[in-house]
Amino acid sequence: MLFEKTTYEDDFPIHIRIAHITDYPFHYHQDHELVYVLQGEIYLKNGSGSYLLKEGDVFTNSGHEVHGLHASDRNNVAAIIQIDNHFFSQYFPALNKACFRTYVNNDKYRQLDTLRKMLLNILMNYTKRSFNYKSTCTEQMIDVIKYLYLYFNLFAFEDQIVVNFKNDNPIIIERISSIINYIYENHSDKLTLETLAEREHLSTFYLSHLIRDHMGISFQELLCFARAEMSEIPLLETDHKISSIARDAGFSTTSYYNKYFVKWFGHTPQEHRKMHACRILGPDVPAHFCLLSENDAVILLRARLSSLKEQEGIDTEVHQIMYQVKLSADAVPIRKNHPAPEILITHEDYFLLGERLFSLLYDLNATKIALAVSTDDSETTTTLILNRLRFSGYEVSVIYENNLKAASSYGYDSIAYAVSILRSCCLTDQDKFYCRLRDQGSGSVVLKGLPSCITSGSIPKPAFYAYRLLKILCGDLLFWDQHCYIIRSDTQPETWILILINYNQDILNLCSRNASIHETKDVISTFRDELQVDFRLALPPGKYTVIQTAFSNANSIFSHMAQLGFPDHFPLSNLLSQYFSTEPQTQMRTEDVSGTMDISSSISGVGVHVTIIQKQM
Repeated sequence: MLFEKTTYEDDFPIHIRIAHITDYPFHYHQDHELVYVLQGEIYLKNGSGSYLLKEGDVFTNSGHEVHGLHASDRNNVAAIIQIDNHFFSQYFPALNKACFRTYVNNDKYRQLDTLRKMLLNILMNYTKRSFNYKSTCTEQMIDVIKYLYLYFNLFAFEDQIVVNFKNDNPIIIERISSIINYIYENHSDKLTLETLAEREHLSTFYLSHLIRDHMGISFQELLCFARAEMSEIPLLETDHKISSIARDAGFSTTSYYNKYFVKWFGHTPQEHRKMHACRILGPDVPAHFCLLSENDAVILLRARLSSLKEQEGIDTEVHQIMYQVKLSADAVPIRKNHPAPEILITHEDYFLLGERLFSLLYDLNATKIALAVSTDDSETTTTLILNRLRFSGYEVSVIYENNLKAASSYGYDSIAYAVSILRSCCLTDQDKFYCRLRDQGSGSVVLKGLPSCITSGSIPKPAFYAYRLLKILCGDLLFWDQHCYIIRSDTQPETWILILINYNQDILNLCSRNASIHETKDVISTFRDELQVDFRLALPPGKYTVIQTAFSNANSIFSHMAQLGFPDHFPLSNLLSQYFSTEPQTQMRTEDVSGTMDISSSISGVGVHVTIIQKQM
């Protein structure tokens, strides 16, 4: 078996492995593949060429090219990235014909650094399973293919080694690309310099010099190279006679085939078949490699990205915080965590929300309700509301509005309030506190700077989703520092919650003083620091469900209003307001754990990442 079938996930047209490679026997596939050496060095054979790929080298295998990998004396880590030609052909119809060549003898080739960075970003998003990583990686791969077409879609020869074609003249590039594609598509036919010149509307003299000057070999040598290269698959995959393979490849005689095969491969076709028969990928000759753990891969990728930035001399004011947190199986609880907010509602909420009030209370996992009343409220209505709530199973109390502190800051409408809520609930022993459900007054004014869960028009703020999480935060606090918290929840089955919060003191201050709407926007938008924490948890063996939720400013009602210029009145009808999406991004997966689980979480700018790990029954 020489052909390797690549299986892609239904919704992800990229197949990625990051591994220590010992031996990957000869094979071919129908899709393009990129091999990126992240550490050490590795031998690669592709067609007639043999290469020693070193750290930072990127090699592209086109479909139907026989290739294999083998470790050198030095340790190695390589990323193998395969792309689904069928999927990406909808964006690049000629993708199957492309002959990308990214191997260059000059390591300082500027375009290669850009390609490295693009690939590292894909690898990082995939390895960390960043939010929407599948669609993000797919979009990034489209950009990579565009870049390959722009700078790496041709090849030339240096001392009979196939390397990247370097020429900035678009006319020359188009000419050479057309010539190569035509020769490969028709290699088995009777091709001559005259027929090709006629097709390209060039003189034979000009065409001959064009190929020689820009590719390093003559037309006849290029044609015979293509024929010899295309003959390798039937040579290794079948037991057909050499004469038959020579004829099918386009050679007029077997001796002619032998001559050019020896020129490019260094030995005869028969010797090549015998030499590599024992190194063809199959059930009896499997690939030997060891995949890196998520944690080790992230550390290595981060180092490579950092190295590229240093080479570029990037000077940035963005601060990066990166560290690891390890939790042992016998971690001693620091204290019990029992956040239990009382949801504060009013007569106005009851009448305006109607039955939706009970739906919101259910979403917030409410058990205790405080009914705030004023002197203008009817006692009869108060009794009606109390009875209705108690009948629904809530513990209800009455509080007078004039006893409540009136706080105001537009930080309450933003992601800053969600940061404040989750941070306070994980840091303090205060179990009882009030959570106002809704901004009071007309829904035509969206942002009012009040510490509530939803706007007057019933659009959830970031605070709503933060309070919704509190129920599962009841349990043992196992670890905490300035940015992260680990809780073993009291819920069953066994559940662990990892909370990562990216903020600074200016963000916290937005909810402790009267910050204006534009000041709040400026403080949030100018905070661009990056936080990366790699968690390693010792967990009982078994299968786990991992749910990750990301709170950010981008998807909040505050951000939506900022994009509209903070209008004085809500600019949309009640019908259109239903299409406002403020729900945090969420993704889910399952993992088999034999002893430890690695979770990598990163935030850029203000935000909260919550990872819920629950053992399956």
